[in-house]
Amino acid sequence: MSGRRPSSQSLVERALVKDCVQDRLLRIVHSDGIRTWLFDVNASDWPFVVETKQLFADYDRDPPNYEVIFDEPWHLNLTGFQPGSRSGERHEEHWRIIEFLLEGTDLGPLMLKGTRRLRIDAAVEKMRTTRQTVVSIVKRYMQRGMTFEALRPDFDNCGGPGKAREIPVGVKTGRPRTVSKGKGISTSKALRRQLQVGADYYLSRKQPTYGEAWDYLVGKFYSQSASGAGNRLRTVVEPERPTVRQLQYFVTKNYPYSERFRARKGQKAYDLGGRELLGSGDHGAQGPGDVFQVDATIADVYLVSQFDRRRIVGRPVIYFVIDVWSRLIVGIYVGFEGPSWKGAMMALTNMVTPKVEFCAHYDIEITPDDWPAHHAPKTILADKGELMSVGLGDSIIKSLRIQIENTTSGRGDLKAIVERRFGTVPSIFKQFTPGYVESDFGDRGARDYPLDACFNLHELTQMVILAVIEHNSKPISKVRSPASMTTDGLAASPLNRWNWGITNRSGRLRHLTLEDVSLAVMPQDKARVTVKGIRWKGNYYVCDTAIRDEWFALARKREWSIEVSYDPRDLDNLYYRDPKIARGFDHCRLLENSSEVRGKSLFEYEELDRAQKEAVAASADSRQARRIDTDKQMKDIETKARAATKAVLDPKTPKSARKSSIRKNNADEREYQRPNEVIDLRSSESPPVVPARAAPATDEAPSFERDTLLRLKQMAAARKGGKT
Repeated sequence: MSGRRPSSQSLVERALVKDCVQDRLLRIVHSDGIRTWLFDVNASDWPFVVETKQLFADYDRDPPNYEVIFDEPWHLNLTGFQPGSRSGERHEEHWRIIEFLLEGTDLGPLMLKGTRRLRIDAAVEKMRTTRQTVVSIVKRYMQRGMTFEALRPDFDNCGGPGKAREIPVGVKTGRPRTVSKGKGISTSKALRRQLQVGADYYLSRKQPTYGEAWDYLVGKFYSQSASGAGNRLRTVVEPERPTVRQLQYFVTKNYPYSERFRARKGQKAYDLGGRELLGSGDHGAQGPGDVFQVDATIADVYLVSQFDRRRIVGRPVIYFVIDVWSRLIVGIYVGFEGPSWKGAMMALTNMVTPKVEFCAHYDIEITPDDWPAHHAPKTILADKGELMSVGLGDSIIKSLRIQIENTTSGRGDLKAIVERRFGTVPSIFKQFTPGYVESDFGDRGARDYPLDACFNLHELTQMVILAVIEHNSKPISKVRSPASMTTDGLAASPLNRWNWGITNRSGRLRHLTLEDVSLAVMPQDKARVTVKGIRWKGNYYVCDTAIRDEWFALARKREWSIEVSYDPRDLDNLYYRDPKIARGFDHCRLLENSSEVRGKSLFEYEELDRAQKEAVAASADSRQARRIDTDKQMKDIETKARAATKAVLDPKTPKSARKSSIRKNNADEREYQRPNEVIDLRSSESPPVVPARAAPATDEAPSFERDTLLRLKQMAAARKGGKT
């Protein structure tokens, strides 16, 4: 730190000053009040003397000739040496020389040439050393701050630190082997290139061990094939080869831990289980309601059916909504939806539900003070995708004015507060829960936990509610409460932090109705107003607004679309959205002509619709073949009919003559057809013979109509077994 302008009283011994005129760094090593000796720390000369008054004047002038420097170029090192080490011994020797030269006072005798020579000669004789050594020690003492640590030997700079050693080929350094055969090889440039190949293999996503990487290295560079018994090739490794320890040293020296972790397991695995944890999960939350975290997990318990306890229905999903600052669980959901946005929808509606009514539904009596959470937060932190699908997140932001934040996939550590509750809360009730899955699930000889199941969904929800209430009143560890809360005598339980934080941190939280939240979290879609009703997903609905405004009568002329919300678990109800309506929505009821979907979910309806389409698609080939056969038969009938008609037509007969007798021909045709349509319930063994009717006598000339009628009667009589 330079450029500060303290008073001239700062110009004392050991102080560093910058000579602004000659641009050099000086240290004040001695002063007798009249004269001051300055030592150039970057030169090898002895200190030079200046008048103290002149030094002060040059310091106080504008611009100044000197500036005080507070940053020492040589940092103080308080790390001691190992007992008996050569560095420690050398350090003590240097200090004894300085103590002899100082004579317990200061460096005054060393500032003048005459006395300096005498003192140095005496030190050489007393300490049995050389003059060059004493001079070097004195100058280092003045250069590095005039303290005991200024004389520390620079042994750590010996040997070229940070530089790779180049050992001649055939020379082996280090301790000789006592067990393994051979002498070994020292590290060289060629060996480092080979070790790099082994390191690349070790750092691959295959995650090999050091031993496997070593085998790969030796097999690539230090092995050869030779003929064995039966002329079979076998691998022979060279005795002088690098060791697995050399490979391990090369990897750890050239690749930091974080780089090794990411190379073998990936960036996401490093972020989740390898990175440093320097932050806090509640960073940014200043009080209750600032941030809520929501997450789900598959419960470690098997349930039975609510309708038949003999049926095991599997493991449900548990959703928790937790306030980050207080750690109070403000919403739950236990069911079989999810983990998905459907389950999140139920958890968010429970978040704003008064908990007294909610617990009463499960036969649990509480007071508002036992679970006072029925509020909306400023921000909700959820998994990626849960509050982003089907426009659900946008609806929450716009309608409820709640900000949505989503973590990246696979980063449960970013919601560590709510994630930890999936271990804390179940631990309260698991000992009372038959069918609870322990950590040995699936191991040989472990208990078959699904067969122990006896709780249904209602009973498990009761257990979760009781455990959540217990959690909210239990002091939490590793969370520092505000000092004023502690002085108020309040334990650091989530309930106390919630109540204290509302009063002293966040003020009043936002209240939202259940209808507001339900409409915001339910997905939206377009429905069509038709003459048969409000059509959505192939089903028809009706609402009071449609009846009052005569929508369906108007739809005979023109159909139109409306905005609706729906619960995908129940197709019986639809909600027409219109801000002009009193509550902002109108309930739509399912019509009787769509009663086949009553009680079904959207998932069931879509599965049925898909199954029907698959059935239709499966028979498409056979239907097409049948249509082709039918077309061929019809074409044959058409061809025969055209040929028969053409054979009897007289081209000379006028068209008007053919058309003029249509009425009479129709009567004759009916008369002819009646005997064929008589209902006869007598035995089929002796069918009655119906005599053919003779053609009426007439003196008229032959005509097309008479000839046709006569032919028809003859054909009918032949079918009945008669004779014409």
